[in-house]
Amino acid sequence: MPQDKVVREVLAGRADAGFVRSGILESMAREGKLDLARIKLLNPQPAGVFPQRVSTDLYPEWPFVATARVSEAVVKKVTLALLQIHPDERAAVQGNYYAFAPAGNYAAAEAIMQRLQYLDQPNREFRLRDVARQYALELIAAALLILLLVIAVLVHLRRVNRNLLLLQHRRERMARVMARSNERLERKVEVRTRELQQSENRFRSMFEHHASPMLLIEPAEGAIVNANHAAAAFYGYPEARLRSMNIAEINMMSPQEISAERSKAMHEERNYFVFPHRLADGGVRTVEVHSSPVVMAGRTLLFSIVHDITERQELESRLQDMAFYDPLTHLANRRLMLDRLRQALLANVRSGQCGALIFLDLDNFKKLNDLHGHAKGDQLLCEVARRILSSIRQQDTAARLGGDEFLVMLETLSDSLETAVIQAEMVAEKIRSALAEPYLLTGDGGEVIEHHCSSSIGVTVFCDRQQDIDILLKRADMAMYEAKQAGRDTIRFFDPAMQAAIEQRAGLENELRSAVESGQLRLFYQVQVDAGRKVQGAEVLLRWQHPRRGLVAPGEFITLAEETGMILPIGQWVLETACAQIKAWQPHPVLRDLTLSVNVSARQFAQTDFVEKVMLAVRHHAINPLLLKLELTESVVLEDIEESICKMRALKDFGVRFAMDDFGTGYSSLTYLKRLPLDQLKIDQSFVRQISNDQADRVMVMAIVDLAMNFELDIIAEGVETEAQFQLLHRFGCGSFQGYLFSKPVPLAEFEALLPQGTALEPGV
Repeated sequence: MPQDKVVREVLAGRADAGFVRSGILESMAREGKLDLARIKLLNPQPAGVFPQRVSTDLYPEWPFVATARVSEAVVKKVTLALLQIHPDERAAVQGNYYAFAPAGNYAAAEAIMQRLQYLDQPNREFRLRDVARQYALELIAAALLILLLVIAVLVHLRRVNRNLLLLQHRRERMARVMARSNERLERKVEVRTRELQQSENRFRSMFEHHASPMLLIEPAEGAIVNANHAAAAFYGYPEARLRSMNIAEINMMSPQEISAERSKAMHEERNYFVFPHRLADGGVRTVEVHSSPVVMAGRTLLFSIVHDITERQELESRLQDMAFYDPLTHLANRRLMLDRLRQALLANVRSGQCGALIFLDLDNFKKLNDLHGHAKGDQLLCEVARRILSSIRQQDTAARLGGDEFLVMLETLSDSLETAVIQAEMVAEKIRSALAEPYLLTGDGGEVIEHHCSSSIGVTVFCDRQQDIDILLKRADMAMYEAKQAGRDTIRFFDPAMQAAIEQRAGLENELRSAVESGQLRLFYQVQVDAGRKVQGAEVLLRWQHPRRGLVAPGEFITLAEETGMILPIGQWVLETACAQIKAWQPHPVLRDLTLSVNVSARQFAQTDFVEKVMLAVRHHAINPLLLKLELTESVVLEDIEESICKMRALKDFGVRFAMDDFGTGYSSLTYLKRLPLDQLKIDQSFVRQISNDQADRVMVMAIVDLAMNFELDIIAEGVETEAQFQLLHRFGCGSFQGYLFSKPVPLAEFEALLPQGTALEPGV
């Protein structure tokens, strides 16, 4: 099962004959999956007698209906006679035959049975006399029961009537009590109303004459119901105009910001809100609003007292700046930096992530002060601060320690020390490059002075949760002096091992740039086969033919290429080379229909002109775009799903096909999978590796195969290394395969030698 696999096994020659329902053949023929001329049907029937073109004696299922009382022996004899099977034949001796099928309407069968007098007394009619005679005792019992029920109901009604009379008397007494109570309540309400009126009059008098701005606001709509003289004077509107406005015309915050401020006030347990209010002249003042509900003339309103705190906030801000920020560059000062460094170390305890300190000093800063004066030096320091801030993230902190010394703290780096070192080096290099750009300073006479200034940078990475702050600062300072001794305009790490790793990475980066320019990159080809081991195509895999180290695997340089941006020219070279190879195979009858799969990196796919570059490569080499397949990972596609779908559809309409690589290892949803114009899913080798002895991996593979079939996608498994893996995947319905069982990634010449005659590959080739 399913039965269409029986047809495929017969057509492939792995079975001599198959037994299937004839409707399966009809369905496969209609769907274009089967040419009826390729099969030989045993004992076919004329089309005029049976409804199917390829019907047999077994259609329709059974030729007659037997009732339950007919013995199995009679059923079998009649069945054999109708099917023209001789009683001595093997099929007659060993077969089990049944002949009952339920009818949709039994009325006709019942009429036939009555005519045959199968039912006893078919015309018998029952009368009341028959019922009375048959069920006399039951009818008497029922009559007695009804009589008892009637008596019980009469007794109950009498009791209910007596209770109703008692209830009426009680209601009358209660009404008299309520009347006396209402009289007392009305007198109390009159007294309370007079008190409220007096209180409301006192509130109105206070409201009108108070020196602080006050507003009465309708809570639901925000309409200003009333405003006192002080509010009109503060906001600059006439009182009549102010009383016709909405609070939204004054409050400059959006509803979301107002809600956030209310939540913040509740969290801080304060009874006021801080809002920016716009005045009639366009000015903006920061106010504290103390609000509480009041009842006026039967309406619940919001009573708000407004206090102008603009000057107080400005003073607090200036004091804050003086205490924690450098007055010249407005960067954090030493005090604020040490406080944030202390918080970062505490945060590392919770997150387990590393951080870094970058200590930098401007080279030859004293010469600028001596030549052009301290004013130009201050201009330079401000520009240096601006460039540092533009080179770091928002969560990082930059500080000026004094003079021309700056300190940068990087937070939330990787939890791996090696990765954190690389991240810190990238930021330090970005700062060094930014500070090395020319500075345009304004002279005393308005002229522009071009000044060049480099920096010496020391870096220390901290992952130790118990690290001492003073020790970290000393290490960063020592690394900075190492940079100065190394010739300035350079970066040094405190840890020699870190420095060696950075230098090794820098050397590898230079070698990789040279490899791209000098043509040291190579493409290897790993064959992809179908279930019959016939070659369908190959995946092209990148290798680096290093002049000293030999063949370098992509795992050693692809990450570096992505971080430095060199993946873009490398990816374009791979695409152009693959298209050129497809073109070169066109004259060869065996190789001309092979498909080449090309992996696309995240940065390459994110290019705005990615679609145009692929189309240009296909047109330049004049190849059939159906022979080019682009492999994308889930993370690449889902980074910007809408943009990804747009690009993929454009290329799909052009003819290029897409496969999702490493499927099952990411987090894509079925909704996105339905929308993506994919042609193929690629089962990751991590699921294939243990498929022979791991039930979970087998279930995962079967689920992916079923998912692909439901979405009408091809399925290919990578990492197939054993015959057992191949047989299991084939049994689960996987149609294409790739792995060492068929071939390792090999150079072009070895790949072409694998299939000189287009034959299927044997295991272990």
